[in-house]
Formats: sequence, structure tokens, C-alpha cells
Amino acid sequence: MSSSSLSKRLPKNAAPIPFPTSKRHSTGFETSPQSYISGSMDLPTASPSVYSEIDVVLDDGTLQKRTVSLSTIPCSDDDMLEEEEEEVTEEPIEIGTQERIYSHQMHEPMDSLAQRLENNSHEAIDSSSPLLKNQNKKSYSSIRNNAIEDGSFSSTSNESDSDGSFSPFGKNNSGRYKPIAPSKSTKFQSLMSWIKLTYTRFDNAITLTPKQRLVMKCSFAYFIGSLFTFVPALNALIGYNHVSSHLVATATVFFNPAKSLGGMVEAAIYGWGYICFACFICFGSMITTDFFIDRNMFTLAHTLSLCFWLAGATLIIAFFKAHWNKPPVATASSLCFIIIFIIVVREGSANRGDFDATKIEQIVTALSTGTLVTVSCCILFWPGSASKKLKNDLEKTLMSHKVLLKLLTKTFLLDDDLPEFQANRTLQNAIDSHRASFTALQKSLQEAKLEALWNSEMRSCSREYDAIVKSMQRLAQSVGGLRSSCGLQFERMKEQGDHASDKSRKNNSRRGNETAERDELWNIRADHNRRKFEDEIKRERAVVSTTVMDKKKIKKQEEEDDSLIEFIRTIRQPLKSLAYTCKLTIIDLQAEFSNQTHKGPSNETLKNSLVKAIALFEVSQRLAVEKLNRHRKNDSFIPKQNVFLVYFFVFNMIEFARELICLVESVQALSVAKSKRRGLFSLISDVFKNKQNKKSKQNNFVPNERHKMNTLHTPVPTTKWRELVVHSWQLLTMFKLQKIRYAIKCSIAATLLASPAFFESTGSWFREWRMEWALITLMVVMTPTVGQTNLTIIYRIFSTILGCFVAMCLYLLFPDNMYFLAPITWLISIPNFWLILHHKHGKFGQFTLLAYNLVVLNKYNDRETHSIEVTHLAFQRCIAILVGVFVGLIATCYIWPYEARVELRKGVSDFLLRLAWLYQKLVSIYSERPNQKNMVHENMDASYQRQQVSLVFMDLELQLQLTLMGLQELLQQTPNEPRLKGPFPVKTYSDILASCQNITDKFASMRSVILKDEWFEQVQHDFIAPVSHERREMVGNILLYFYILASAMRLKTPLPPYLPPARQAWESLIERLRQLPMVKSKELLKKDHIYLFYYAYVTVLEDIIRELDKLGMNMTLLFGAIVPEEQWESLFEPWDIEQNGIFNVLA
Repeated sequence: MSSSSLSKRLPKNAAPIPFPTSKRHSTGFETSPQSYISGSMDLPTASPSVYSEIDVVLDDGTLQKRTVSLSTIPCSDDDMLEEEEEEVTEEPIEIGTQERIYSHQMHEPMDSLAQRLENNSHEAIDSSSPLLKNQNKKSYSSIRNNAIEDGSFSSTSNESDSDGSFSPFGKNNSGRYKPIAPSKSTKFQSLMSWIKLTYTRFDNAITLTPKQRLVMKCSFAYFIGSLFTFVPALNALIGYNHVSSHLVATATVFFNPAKSLGGMVEAAIYGWGYICFACFICFGSMITTDFFIDRNMFTLAHTLSLCFWLAGATLIIAFFKAHWNKPPVATASSLCFIIIFIIVVREGSANRGDFDATKIEQIVTALSTGTLVTVSCCILFWPGSASKKLKNDLEKTLMSHKVLLKLLTKTFLLDDDLPEFQANRTLQNAIDSHRASFTALQKSLQEAKLEALWNSEMRSCSREYDAIVKSMQRLAQSVGGLRSSCGLQFERMKEQGDHASDKSRKNNSRRGNETAERDELWNIRADHNRRKFEDEIKRERAVVSTTVMDKKKIKKQEEEDDSLIEFIRTIRQPLKSLAYTCKLTIIDLQAEFSNQTHKGPSNETLKNSLVKAIALFEVSQRLAVEKLNRHRKNDSFIPKQNVFLVYFFVFNMIEFARELICLVESVQALSVAKSKRRGLFSLISDVFKNKQNKKSKQNNFVPNERHKMNTLHTPVPTTKWRELVVHSWQLLTMFKLQKIRYAIKCSIAATLLASPAFFESTGSWFREWRMEWALITLMVVMTPTVGQTNLTIIYRIFSTILGCFVAMCLYLLFPDNMYFLAPITWLISIPNFWLILHHKHGKFGQFTLLAYNLVVLNKYNDRETHSIEVTHLAFQRCIAILVGVFVGLIATCYIWPYEARVELRKGVSDFLLRLAWLYQKLVSIYSERPNQKNMVHENMDASYQRQQVSLVFMDLELQLQLTLMGLQELLQQTPNEPRLKGPFPVKTYSDILASCQNITDKFASMRSVILKDEWFEQVQHDFIAPVSHERREMVGNILLYFYILASAMRLKTPLPPYLPPARQAWESLIERLRQLPMVKSKELLKKDHIYLFYYAYVTVLEDIIRELDKLGMNMTLLFGAIVPEEQWESLFEPWDIEQNGIFNVLA
């Protein structure tokens, strides 16, 4: 084992542990008899947890004294459970035993090994490599075990009973090894191993991955849909349709089967519902047209078809498309538009009074057949259950919580600084799963509920799964608070430099299709709180690494040193013990949602174990606080400011464990509900109850409200007539909503583009050049935002040209040949479906396949008449697409444009006001006097009241989190909107959203603090009431800060040179607290574990003010300042009056 290989395995944050050697020298670490042997020791690196014992509560409720090692470095194999990262040994290896193991199993002399380990130790400590840079790093405990295993191949133990060494290799006189000649049996075994390996590789090659299965499923559906055009027998099933049979394959492209069974039920409901609506519009248009044409009222007939049936239907469909904003709704809308534009526009404009439903029957039959083919393929080929997907998502979310818990705990307790680094694949997946848990779980749950018709588990456990998903979302919020208190920030970054691109190519070649299109990584960096720890830890290392120092100087430096380091040392092992119990609980909960049989302890045992672990940690915490109190001075017994950071993390860790108890209770309720049976009636009643609960939970706060009632601008109506006028005004203001404006401009654009079909001079041209394709394109490219429309237009143009060109070339090579065109069509669909399903530019594959499908299948239907050449058909398709794209671009950009960058700015302003409103609500809660009962009835228990209030605040925080994710999506669309002024400042807005995320997490932590019983019993009386004046100043400055920033963001105006002095108000509050009689009394030390809540609250306030300052600086960079900072400061610089001659002038 080389020294370089050993140094790679040594973690950067390793701490020195005792290791025996014959080499004698003394160090500054020799403080106890166990720290050396015979006055001599060497210092390799390993985790302190490897040799430190602590009481640990296991998942079965037993209490054991053992060593615990937490590691944030995941293994390279994502499929392995991460128990290897967190080794637990029943009995630590004693020093003497360790010496015998190494001396007997390592071939080289002990002195040289100790010297090499010492060198590697210093290299590991001095290394400045990122914490998670190398994915092949191993955990602390694996270093020791691997050292033993690597040395066991060269064992020369003198105590062995065997005469020779137990090794498959012989040893020559020079000390080098040479392989023994293999025997015949060895050759036969090698041959069999090679055959097994070859078979395994072949089996893996033909086995499809889940992503490949989805692609093949979609390609099968498309191939079957295309056979309704190529095969006459199948074409006969849809009425010998030689005009619109290509719509069967078109429906399989829009309505693809790559969904779960529950998702397919939802898509089928929307799809067939919209088809029925299109049939209603078509029949209504045809009836009115025939009625008025028979009476020679052609103008009125066409006006009704165009302005009522077409415009009205387009208005309704576009509104619900924007309102629901779901992929199934968008797909169903496209199918509906295809029917309406062909029947109402193309056929209706040429109608001369003949009521013929044949065309409607052909088109509806073709599209319905395509949807049936899709549903059949979804069921027959590798069906995916939404309930299984829900369980899989729950398991992934728990895995992400487990990984992040270890990352945050270990990061908080590091003995080294935390530089900026990029996360590895496992950690990156954990962060993605954590961020997606706010929306992905809810979506999976909705699809799983649709399987209740045949899934008895979902029918009987829908309420319990609702509770579990809500508990998981609250647990994700707790992880956010834990991350915030730890001092880490997660942000996306693009790979830069040649090294990053080479690394990305290597990872893509190794990981295959999983991350081929991923061009962004999560960057994890330290914030202000984390940098405080870095400074303290560096100062500690400077003291510890000094081998020769005057004792008086050491004593003086220890007295001047803060108590942060000692408190971290004291709390380290109890904190790891609690984190380890939480990890075991998460692993057991994962088993509940996995396909494997759960053999672990019961849920009741898990809950009791967490309760015991929290109680054990609180006892250790009190002991640590008592030890910390020795450093308190007599004039003030309140901890120093930097110790608040440790208190804040400890508090959030306890809250995470308590929220985990709530999750265990929800899983326990699920286990009970599985044994009961419920009917569909109870499931339907649950749906209506959930809708009523959602309506009742909606808050009435409207940010940036310009028409607040009971003001001079908007007075309260006093008469019936004024009430009617005000209600009419409120109804008209709905036209300012973006969804209604989007629907109106879609309706106007479609009406204007379809109007040439109803004029005699342009009707024949419209039908000849197939302008109904332009109408369909118009509805596809018109999206709510300008940036998304621009991107869709680019996809539509280039993909249509590519698809038409490929279709034209293939048809020219194999004209009217179904035996070549059918399989080639299927092969072409495979890469396009891969783009659709697994690439961020999926629209490109969809539009390419639609263009190819229309040209090839339409021309094959024309094989008998040859009324149009394939080149002319492809040209018609391109021209129609360009016309639709041009009209869509004009309508989106110049009719009520909804620009992502503008809406992002308005959304940030609204978000800041919502944060201010949430902060005001929090202040009103923790300032409430004990005799006030404003939230619930007087006869309700206080703890139950606070629990209900906490649930209400959690819902508000979840809404803020979802709003923030919507703002992130808008930010991603801003680069697609070109500006003449220059590129959009994406980085600055990304920093603003990061600050908003941090403030949201801080408010979640503040909510947890102020709703504790101890807060109202002790903290409120001792710390809140005596400082009401200072607290009023601080709260007022923070609210003013929020409103100034929100106004500047909304109006895009320069900021004032002097922002509200929130930090000065906070510092005044802290100074006032240090002067309270309670603070100067030793009684404070006895209740320090209670005042922990207030210390966490103080830390949260400082972090919020710091984030507000960051927001102010970023907005100053965006919009500027009324007066430059240098000029503003120069106005108030002190100057000598006599020197400037003022007195002389006055004289």
C-alpha cells in the first residue's frame, strides 16, 4: 500500500488519534495517560468518533455505549445503502490490540509505517482540497479497516500455526512476490468465470433500463398508430379513412404512454373530455351555419362560426390551459384545437348548407383511436403504478434527508474550514430530491389516488398518504432550517473551464444516459455564520499546533478565547448520537416504502427511541451548558454572540427529530389503515373535504394592493347603487389578470388568422396552403411568457425543417413502399421520443416527429391519386408553420406581453411583502399576552392552540416555498428574452432569490422557537416584556426595510442612500438585554436550557437583517442610488470650522 494511495483515503477533516510507535517524541496533545504509550506516540489521522464512546439510542429502543462516526462523503455507488459511510463498532479497538494488529499484519517495519502515516497525516491536514471533491474518499472507520485488509496479503505473523504464509502467492528470497503457476482446475475455473462474465454482460446489454422502456413503449404506440395508415385492414377499422388517418399517429405523439397508470387515467379524462367539447363546438357551428345558409344569410353564418364558435371555444380552452397549467391539459388542448380548426375553419368555411357529419366522425374516430392505442400500450407494455412511484418518491426523499442530515451535522462539527466546493453525484441527487419534494410528492399522490378504482391500498389509505406527504413537506422545511443554521447555501452553477468539461465528459460516459444532458451542478458554499466557525477553528488550530509556547501566554490566550470551541467539543458526540438515531429511524421508514419485507422494529418502538434520544441529548446539552457557564463573567451571564450560532443549530436539530416523530406517527397510522377497507364513497368525500380545507386555509393578504377598501381612493359603498357599481368595477378588474389576458389574445389571434378562410377571395388559397396547420402552430407556440414563446418558436422552425427534409428524402427513396416506410418510421421515432422524454429540449423531438409524420403519412394516403408531390407537401408544411410562428410571435410580444423578467421583478416585490406580512404575524404571536385568546376559543388547551397555529404557519411557509420555485422558473426563462440594453443580470437576481430563500428558512426556524411552551412560560416574561421599546424599534425597522426593498423592486427606482438602521436597532436590543437584572443574576445559569430558545431567536434576527442588507446592496447594483455612497458619506464627515474660515466670514 503506497503512501499516495493512503493519503487519498485520509479525509481532510480528520483529527489526530493515539497510535503506538517505537519512535519517541512528545507533542502538545499529550494531556492524558491514554494519549501516549511509554511517553511516545505518533499521530495518524482518523475521526475522533472512531475511538470516542457515547450513549446511543438504537432504533429498537436499546441504549448502548458505542462509537459513532458520521460521514458526509457518500460512496461512489448510488445504489448501495449508505451504512458504509457511517460505521458503528460495538467495541473500540484498544491501543495495545491495535499495535498487535498492525505489527503482525503489516510487512514493513513499524517505525517506517508510523513515519509514513505521520507524513500523510500532515498532508491531509494541510490539504486545501474541497470537502466533497473526491467521490472515492472513504469514511473514517473504513480507513482503519482498509489498512488492515490491505496489509493482510503480506502477513508474516510469527504467532501463526502454519509453517507458510496464508497467501496465494509465493515469496522469493529478495522479498518480492511471484505468482504460482495455475493448475488445470484453476484454468477451468477461470474459463467458467469468463463464460459467466460474458453471459452477464450480454444479459445486461439486452436488458432495458427504465428510461429505455419508456422510449420503447412510446415508439410501439406510435408504430401501431402509423399502421392504421400503412395497413389496409387496420385502416378499415376507422372507416377507410384515407384523409385523416395520420391523426392516429399524431395523437400518440401528443398523448404518449410514458406515464403511470394513474397519470394515464388523468390524461385520458382530460383528453376525452376535451374531444367531447370539440365535438359540441363542431356540431353547434355546423347547425348554425346550415340554418343561416339555407336562408341565404352567408355573412351571418360565417360571422357566428368565426366570432362565436371559434373565438369562444379558443377563449375557453386557452384560459383553462393557463389556469390549470398541467401537461395533460396542454395535450388535451392540442387535440381539441386540431378538431376545431379542421372542422369549423377548413370545412365550415366551405360549407354551402349541407349537414354532413362524416368529416367530424373521421377526425374524432382517428384521434380517439390514437388515445386508445396509447392507453393500451401504457397498460400492456411495462405498466408503471403511480402508487409504487409514490412510494419510490417517498423513499428517495427520505434518502435525501438522510444524506443532508449527515452533511449538515458533519459540516457543523468539522475541525477544518469549509471552502467553496461542488457536490458529488449522490449529494447532488439528494439536494435535487429535497427541492423537488415540495411539488413532486404532491403530484405523485394525486396520480396514485386515481388508481383507487383497482388499488385497494390507495382506496383505504388516501387520508394517511395525505398526512405522510404533508409531514414529509414539513420535514423538508426542517431540513431547510437545519441547513440555514449550519451555515451552508445551495446554489446552482454551470461547469466552467476545461477541467470541468473534461470531468463532465468522463462522468457522462460512465453514467450513461442518466446525466448526459445535465449542464448544471449544485454549488455549496459557506455563509457568514459558517465563516465565523472557520475563523474560530483556525484560531484553535494555531493554539494547538504550537509546540513551544510560554505557559503564561497560553493561559492568557485561553482566557481571551471564546467558549465556542469548548462547547462544540462537548456537544459533538451527543449531537452525533442524536443524528445517528435519526438516521436509523429514516432507514427503517425507507423500508416501509420499499418492496422488501420490513423486519425492523415497530413504528411505536421507533417513536419511543426518538423520544429517548431527544431526552438523552437534552441531558447532554444541559451538561455542556453547565460546562460552558464556567466561562461566563460575573457582570453578564448571557452567552457571547458567537455561541448563539451553536445554540441555533442544536435547536434546529431537536426540531428535526421531533418532526421525524410526527412522520413516524403518520406512517404508523398508515400501517393501521392498511388493515381496514374503505369504499369509493369515502374516497370521494375525502376529495371534497380536501377542497374545502384548501379554501378555508387561503389567506386574505394581497401584496401590492392598490385598491384597499375603506380608504379615500376606494371608499366603502353606502347605497345599493354604489354597491352595484363597485361590484361591476371589481368584475371588470378581472380582465387585468394574466390568465384572462392570455386567453383573450389567443382568441383574437386565432380569429384574425382564420378569417381569410371565410372570404371568397382568400378561402381557396387558405385551404390550398393548409393554413389550419398555421392555426394549430399558433396555439402551440403561444405560451404565457415571451421567453418560453421565443424558445418554442426556435424549436418549431428548425425541427419542422428537419422533419420535413427527412420525410421528403425517405419518401423519394422508397415511394409508396409500406414495407420500408413502416419500419423506418418506427426507427425514426425512437431518438425523437428519447428527446421528448429525457432531454431538456424535448419539444424539438416532438415537433420533428410531428412534421415527419404528417408528410410521410399524408403522402402515403395520396398514393393512388398523386394529387400532390411530396416536395410540395413538405414545402406547404414549412410555409404554414412559418405563418403560424410569425403571428404567434407578434401576438405574444405586442399584445399584453407577459415578459419573464418583468414578472420576476414584480414577483420578487410581492414575495418581499409576503415575508413582511409573515414576520408581522410572527411578532403578533410571540408578543401576545397570556390572557389574550385571539386565535381559538377560550376553552381550548394552550399547547393544542399553538400546535394549530404552527400548522397554519407551515402552510404559509409552504406557499412561500412554492412561490419561490415559480420565481426560479421565471429566472430560467429570462435568457430567452433578448434585450437591446444588454444581457439580463441573472446572477444578481439569483443572489436575490437565494436571500429570499434564506429569509424563508429563518422564519420557519423563528416559528419553531416562538411556539414553544417555554417561550410563553419563561422567555416572554424575562426577555420580551422588559425590552418592549427596543423591540419596537427593531421590528419597525425590519418591516420598513421589507417595504422599501419591495417598492424599489416594483418601481425600478433608485434606492435612498440610507436604508433603515435595522442592525443598529438589533445591537441596541442586545445591549439592553445584557443590562437586564435577570442577565446579571446567576439564576440565568439554572434556566439556560430554557433560554436556549431565545438565543436561537436572536441569531435568527441577526441573519434576517444580514440578508436584508444583502438585498439592499444587490438592488443598489440593479437600480442605483439617489445619491452615490461616497458623496453621501462626504456630507457628514467631521471638519474643522476655523480651518475653513467660517468664523472669519461671520466676523
